[in-house]
Amino acid sequence: MNSVKKTIIKYVLSTLVVGNTLLFLVMAYFHLLSTDAKSAVFIDFWGRFTVYSLWFIGFAIYVKYLARQPMLKGAVLAIIVINIPLFLLLAYFDKISNTPDMIVFVDFWGRITVYSLWFICYEAYRKYVGSV
Repeated sequence: MNSVKKTIIKYVLSTLVVGNTLLFLVMAYFHLLSTDAKSAVFIDFWGRFTVYSLWFIGFAIYVKYLARQPMLKGAVLAIIVINIPLFLLLAYFDKISNTPDMIVFVDFWGRITVYSLWFICYEAYRKYVGSV
């Protein structure tokens, strides 16, 4: 496949991921996602797909554009390092609502936080252990 086709595919897929993420979050914000038990599996599946897609796009952007920029790389890592205890402490001190209307956002934020922790572990492994 030539580079023009690859570029077109990248832009189309990136647009779909961003569009899907916006659709999911807007529908969640306006409480348009059903919270009944029958819909839970679909919403969970769609939410996971959205988070995974968004996270992998973010990781690809990080690797391609930010990993070689020490200041930007440090900023991304600082945000992640701050986000992990922030999320956990807010939950511990009951500052995060687990009500049906907010659970989609909490789940989304939680998944992004978990994958961010995975990212830090991966970066540490890659940097300090490498291919042994």
